[in-house]
Amino acid sequence: MGTTTRRDFFKQVAIGSTVAGLLPKRIHSEETSVSKKIVYRQLGSTGIKVSEIGFGAMNMRDPELVRVAIDNGINYIDTANAYMRGVNEEIIGSVMKSQRDKVFLTTKISGRIPGNMSNMLETSLKRLQTDHVDLLLLHNIKSTEPILNEDMIKFFDNARKKGYTRYVGFSTHNFQGEFPQAAIKDKFWEAVLVVYNYFSPPEIGESIKKVREAGLAVIAMKSLLNMDYGPSSESLKASNKASTLRPGQKDEPIGDIREDKTSKVTPTQALLKWVLNNSYVDTVIPGMTSMEHVVEDIAVMGMKLSFNDKAILRRFSENTKGRYCQGLNGCEGCQDKCPYGMEIKEINRCLGYAYGYNNLELARENYRELPTSNRIDICSNCDECKVKCINGIPLTENVKKARNLFA
Repeated sequence: MGTTTRRDFFKQVAIGSTVAGLLPKRIHSEETSVSKKIVYRQLGSTGIKVSEIGFGAMNMRDPELVRVAIDNGINYIDTANAYMRGVNEEIIGSVMKSQRDKVFLTTKISGRIPGNMSNMLETSLKRLQTDHVDLLLLHNIKSTEPILNEDMIKFFDNARKKGYTRYVGFSTHNFQGEFPQAAIKDKFWEAVLVVYNYFSPPEIGESIKKVREAGLAVIAMKSLLNMDYGPSSESLKASNKASTLRPGQKDEPIGDIREDKTSKVTPTQALLKWVLNNSYVDTVIPGMTSMEHVVEDIAVMGMKLSFNDKAILRRFSENTKGRYCQGLNGCEGCQDKCPYGMEIKEINRCLGYAYGYNNLELARENYRELPTSNRIDICSNCDECKVKCINGIPLTENVKKARNLFA
């Protein structure tokens, strides 16, 4: 797509505006300034209604995108203390200064260093130019221990009692196993932000159903796969890093895999529609970094998952074989297989930010969050990776790329 102006947006956003029959938690639709019907769902047992498409702000640098989204009915905004080293919250804050009463605002703080949490929360509120958020999440937990920890629960309970947040929850990249039961234990946590997409195993859907029936709000993230595989020459130049690819090698983009080129539904929209087809999901937060993204994502609301969409997704799945790490969806095929202790799926996740999001700084921020036991420097420079991916991802090449980007 070419560059879209705000005026162009108002002309385009009505595409795909047919509202589907109401699902169990689809509340109603309201007309916006551009006559696009926005569909809302109940957010868990909070009594709040949120747009079923939320605004994922992690990689967003233009406050105008947030304003346009809000003007056209999106009322769920997601950011975090760590995104862009705080700049992301500052951008959101510049909009909240005049739009705070129109949105349900979510941010996240890390519990990796518990003593820093109070300062992180205070800093986030200042950046966001508000005295409270609507939902405060414990960011990116990897086990159930933090959400069962009494000190962690006490901190979030105090934040809620003091009015710094209305609701509390957590985010995780692997929501299965013991997670659902831990989430509903003691009925303390009120929301979960989980990875959920077309490649998620059935167990993730079952976990979502279990906690939603228990009253927790369910927010889906990482529901899209970026179709660009390789950092731009500009971003590589800006990072003072040479290309990680071998001479003559090129990571080809997946591109538009629709057979029917006349279809108005894009693969991105089909992926979002698949997530929203699960009535236990309250909202999904695709990353929006351009006006085109806002147009494309808003159009999805209220649309049914069609037979054609399912065909699009099947072809998309075929084209991503050997190119997408399933670790975020619970795959444990490489877990504990490296003789040096490397957790390769975490390295793949960080590479995904560089090669999928085309954002090397974001990749490095996430890499710096990894424990030292999982840094690339513990790798033994094997000529060939001792770990074999059951989905065919070339792990030897990935380790080389990671060493060049992160070492």
